[in-house]
Amino acid sequence: MKIKFVLLAVLALCLSATLQAQTLVNENNLWSNLIEVSHNNYTLHFQQVKGDTIINSKACKKLMGSTSALLTNWKYEAALREPVPGKVYIINAGSTSEHLLYDFTLTVNSTFTGYYKECMYQMNLDAIENIYLLNGETRKQFQFSGTGASGFFTENWINEIGSDNGLTSAGIYSCTYVSDTAPTLNCFTENSIVKVYNNADFPCFSFVGIADDPASLTSQVNPNPVVDIAVIQLQDSNASNLRLVLFNSHGQKAAEFQYKKGNQLMFKRDGLPGGVYFYEVKSGTTQISKGKFIIR
Repeated sequence: MKIKFVLLAVLALCLSATLQAQTLVNENNLWSNLIEVSHNNYTLHFQQVKGDTIINSKACKKLMGSTSALLTNWKYEAALREPVPGKVYIINAGSTSEHLLYDFTLTVNSTFTGYYKECMYQMNLDAIENIYLLNGETRKQFQFSGTGASGFFTENWINEIGSDNGLTSAGIYSCTYVSDTAPTLNCFTENSIVKVYNNADFPCFSFVGIADDPASLTSQVNPNPVVDIAVIQLQDSNASNLRLVLFNSHGQKAAEFQYKKGNQLMFKRDGLPGGVYFYEVKSGTTQISKGKFIIR
């Protein structure tokens, strides 16, 4: 009986670990890639995993792409599969050739051989370290270096998220001469939670439950950037028992203020460090406004 109980416990632990394993090829993942199309002229390229497909008799997931900030007009870009956690393969649209896109099972001093489009490249894995994501979660970051079309380059991968050059741009600096500012992974969300946000000057999908769509904002911060004191001007608000909550760039609550009533909510910096902040205004449990500002 004891042996049977132990076996059942081990089986339960294995099943639990499998269910909780991180995977890149997941329909709950959403990427925003920042592309420099010309000097200081940027556009956003959104990607998500959506739907199933069969290629070369292998079960794959479709990788869809869009350039619409409304997250519409999705087009098929590639097929992805992750037969074991950590090894991600890609088949680009219009091709049947499969290449290894990511290998998160590598160890330090390993050499990764990959393809950017049809260009083969190699990178050396110099280090692996733990980093904190915006939601406080820790992930492994893989630090690579190599020499290619852009000369000496470095590239970082976050486990089961992808390259800092963008999801499908791993190896681009090895194969293509590009400037230092393009492309980059701007934002990554998993289950609607923002976990990576690299440039707050460009929109993300959501931020710890706070929308970052300027069209949806119902308030304005003055001055912005904030130096010492600022006022959040609400539009046509007669609500009472207001609560202003500030979040830092890691998604952690940085401050909270209470107001009886009014449409002008003044707050002081009170030692908050410089950086990007996100806020929400609630009346009771109802959110009536949200947005972001910068503290210098």
